[in-house]
Amino acid sequence: MSFCYTNKVFLFMKNKQMRKKIGLALGSGAWRGFAHIGVLKSLLKHEIEIDFLSGSSMGALIAAYYAIFQDIDKLEKDFTINSREKMPLFFDFSFTGGFIGGNKFAKYLDKIFLKYQFKDSLIPLQIIATDLLSGQPFVFSEGDIAQAVRASISVPLVFKPVKYKDKLLIDGGLSSPVPGDLLKKMGADLIIGVNVYHENEFIKRKFTMPKVVMRSTRIVLHNLASNAIKSKDIDIVIEPDLSAFISTSGLSKYFTKEVILKIIKAGEEAADEKILEIKALLNR
Repeated sequence: MSFCYTNKVFLFMKNKQMRKKIGLALGSGAWRGFAHIGVLKSLLKHEIEIDFLSGSSMGALIAAYYAIFQDIDKLEKDFTINSREKMPLFFDFSFTGGFIGGNKFAKYLDKIFLKYQFKDSLIPLQIIATDLLSGQPFVFSEGDIAQAVRASISVPLVFKPVKYKDKLLIDGGLSSPVPGDLLKKMGADLIIGVNVYHENEFIKRKFTMPKVVMRSTRIVLHNLASNAIKSKDIDIVIEPDLSAFISTSGLSKYFTKEVILKIIKAGEEAADEKILEIKALLNR
């Protein structure tokens, strides 16, 4: 083996070891979470490798999918092709704990995640939920990924809580809407947080009674997310402006391919604007 070749291999291994490890925290946000797909597309397009993933609520679903398959084309396709056909997953009514029992959705998660365990994921992953009994965050880092996602997306009153060991788990967004702190503990050197609750959602001033309730919920989640991203754990914040979609009429609209693709595009554009800042912190 020549000295030149050996030296190149040594330099490659040295650079790989010295490269800063990147953690990506995908936040809660219901339909807004489709923007996470766009963020991932942007990072990959600019050759920014993701070493750790964490997710809360809808962010948990996207993070888990990418952590398992590491295939952005498959991710986008599965969430846009025949997206309207997923609506029946929500016709699973319950009379205790939430309007939706969640059994159909749990079976859907089992199907797409193929019974993967956390130890099987291609990218190290952690998912956060909230314990309704103690009010404290609960972190999934082992066991069944589908079960963890089902717990993390359990919006109060909408989805029935998930019983897990001695816990009663609901939406992760209520305790950690942008879980960057998990990535720090996992070993990330640079943490990127994606917050999909944008301040422009609060421009409108006219309210009906239902809109007062919805606005109040958004205010709480927006403030929780704002506090999370101000923490010292998150180095770069990506905040797609999805306020234009707030007035979209009816839940079914969010399941149309046209709307999903627009939300994905908004996420990609927001991430594109941060690429130079990310590369500067990576010393590229």
